[in-house]
Parts: sequence; C-alpha cells; structure tokens
Amino acid sequence: MIKQHSQISNMCLGIFDLAVISAAWYGSYFIRFHFFPALNGQLPTPHEVLTNLFLVLLIAFLVLGGLGLYRPRRDKSFLLELAGLIKASLLTWVITTSILHYAFNTLFTRGMVLAFLPTMMAGLILERSLFRSFLRFIRRRGWNLRHALIVGTGRLGQRTLLQLQRNSWTGIRVAGFVDVQPHDDRREVRGIPVVGSVQTLRQLVDQLNVDCVFVALSTQQGDHMKDVVDHLEQTAVDVRVVPDLYLSRFPTGVSVSQLDGLPILSVRENPLVGWAGLYKRIFDLFGSAFGLLLFSPLMLAVALRIKFSSPGPIIYRQRRVSYGGKPFDMYKFRTMKIDAEAAGPAFAFKDDPRCTKVGKWLRATSLDELPQLFNVLKGDMSLVGPRPERPEMLDRIRAELPAFPTRLKVRAGLTGWAQVNGYRGRTSFKKRLQYDLYYLNNWSPMLDLRIVMTTMMKGFKHPNAY
Repeated sequence: MIKQHSQISNMCLGIFDLAVISAAWYGSYFIRFHFFPALNGQLPTPHEVLTNLFLVLLIAFLVLGGLGLYRPRRDKSFLLELAGLIKASLLTWVITTSILHYAFNTLFTRGMVLAFLPTMMAGLILERSLFRSFLRFIRRRGWNLRHALIVGTGRLGQRTLLQLQRNSWTGIRVAGFVDVQPHDDRREVRGIPVVGSVQTLRQLVDQLNVDCVFVALSTQQGDHMKDVVDHLEQTAVDVRVVPDLYLSRFPTGVSVSQLDGLPILSVRENPLVGWAGLYKRIFDLFGSAFGLLLFSPLMLAVALRIKFSSPGPIIYRQRRVSYGGKPFDMYKFRTMKIDAEAAGPAFAFKDDPRCTKVGKWLRATSLDELPQLFNVLKGDMSLVGPRPERPEMLDRIRAELPAFPTRLKVRAGLTGWAQVNGYRGRTSFKKRLQYDLYYLNNWSPMLDLRIVMTTMMKGFKHPNAY
C-alpha cells in the first residue's frame, strides 16, 4: 500500500527539483551576462529566457522521472541517487542545448549554456542531500516511517533484519517475523516478535498495517514460496525477495538486470569493465610514469649498491599470476643469493639466510618492489589491487580458500587494501582475502587514491616485510 504522505513527499521533491533547475537556468544567465559583460554582444530577451525555461523544465522532469528518481525506494543509497542525478543532469543538458540550438535556433551564448550544466548538477545534488537529511531528521523522531514484515525466521531473515536496523536512514521498521510453520506460542527473534505464519500472512498485513514484506526464505524452504506469493497477491503491499544463493560463496557484489523481462542476478562480474577499466588504466599509466620519474634517482642508487655488493643480476624476475590467472614476469630488485631457490620455491621468513645484507634492508623498506612500476606501465599489474601470488602456490591456496580465484578478476596490484591494513608478508591468507574481496566489492576511484595516499604516508616499512 502506498500511503498518501509518500505521494506528497515525491510531489514536494519534484517541486524542489524544478525550483532548483529554474534557479540554475537564471543563475547561468546571471553568471554569463553580469560577470562577463564585455562578452555580451546580442543578449537574449527576458521573455526568451522565460519561454525556454518551460522547455527546460519539461525535459528535466521527463528525464528525472524516466531514470526512476521519483520512485519511493527507501533502500536506495545516496551514492546510487548521486549517480542518477549526474546522469540526469548530463542528459537534460544535452537534449536542451540540442533543441535550443538546432531545432529552435534560439539565441543563447556558449557561456550561458556551459554554466547551466555545473550549476544545475550542483544544485540538484545539494537539494537532494538536504532533502535526505531532513527525512533522516524526522524519521529519528518517529515520523515518516514504513513498517515491514519479514517472512522467514532463519539466517537470511535475521540478516535482513540486521541490515534494516543498521541502515536506519531508510525509515523502515520491522513490525514482526512471519514463520513458515504455525506456532501456538508467541516467540521472538532478535527482540522482534514472531507474529504468525504464512497461512495468516494476508490477515497480518491488514492487522499490522504494513507497507512492505521482505521474503527471506532459505533454499530449503523454497517449497513455501508459492504459498507466500499466493497470499501476497491478495494484498497491495510492496514485496521484495531476498534471494538465498549461497552468497557467501559469491562474495563480490550482486547486480540485477533484465533480459527481455527475464530478471537475472549477476553474482560474478568483473567490477572494472567499461569506463571503470579505462579510468583505472589511465590512472595506472600516469601513476607509474610519475612514480618512475620520482623514484628514478633512488632506484639508480639501489641498483648500484646491489651491483657492487654481491654477484648476480640487479633485477630479479619472478613468475606471478595476475588478471584472468595469466602468468607474467614480475620485476624486483634482487634481494637473495643466486641459488636461493635451488631446493624449490618457498616463502621468505624472518632472518632468512638466503637474503643478502643489502637484500634484507631492501625487503624491510619494500624498496625491492619499485621495479614493479615497469610492470604497471606495461599493463601486467595495476597500482592498486590484490598482491600477485606465485603459480606454484595456487593449488595450495585454492585448497585452503575456495574463493581465492575471485581475486584474479582484476589485475594484481603494487599495493592494496589488505597491505595498507597491515596484512602483507606471512600473514593470514584468509584475512588478506577478506580485505581483497572488500576492495573488489567497493572499488571506486577515490578508494584507489586513498590506498595510494595511505601507502605513501605510512611509508614502505612494515614489521612483516622480510
């Protein structure tokens, strides 16, 4: 059931959006023709500006509505809304400028048109963030709340409850649990009462005046799904299904798409495809080039010290595995004796006798890894990502951690989220994997930048680096 104040809230939001866009339209006019009067030339008349404003508002309203920015989705995070606002602003701007310049041949200077885009985008983002803050404020005081039932008292149902409680900004409060089997005695799950069974679901929706039902049944309870759907079809509540797909086996983010009306859950996708992959490659190219330029004097000094301190090559090539499970030669400054792995590959350990005197210092300061900037420049590695592993160790790691191959969906990194959080060297593989999977789930340009900056600020020394 959609309550009246939800419609009023969305109507107010639409009015605020149009007011902000109107202010941005007139603001861009003011910026162009009052801040830069020397470039005025022939000015659009106030009547022309007002007339075209109606066209702008119509286009903006259709675009915002078409992108779903007026749907009452309380479980949508602000980041998703932010992405929608940026997309809507760009689309509105492109359509508006195209129509005004080509279809209507209207007199508008480039300065005003260019000023309109950032003004509109900044205004909408600020307005929507203030609107959300206001909603959070009133929801903390018990207003504008929505009440929900959770069908399923097992692990998945309890996880749904905890997520709703943790994200209280949604304003969704759980009124009770619904069990798949009838119970004579009333009981609680995590402090929330079990209000009935599936057989009484329709009556519970009416009695408790709930707005939404979360269906969180395990795969073992799948035979009850038909009964749940049959009962909910006779109500007007919003229904959301929390799928139990053994998501612990698929730790990367789950996305939903449609193929000609067929809903598809994507549980394994490369998070760095499309524009994200292009951005990351550009970031790697510029970052590695800058790093090589910055550290070239230090790298030259290290190379000379290795050369004159022990026999053998300066650069050591070691086979590692990166994107897609493909092996590559990773470059490092040589830190061990020439015959260090004559008895077979093995992890380095503290006071390893195979290390040279210079090598111990290089490993302790992580300076031995600076040549990997060439790997980043070549495209074998990335500046940020999971650390690459040796092919000889893969079978052992896979046996202990079945989810490990998920790390291979992105390029290995010179530094990473696990490393800046203290998990490097001979530390727990399980913990490192957890941090690597967090990076894959939450990747963003800002996270990459944060990891690089943290690496630089903390320095290269680490107690587990040996």
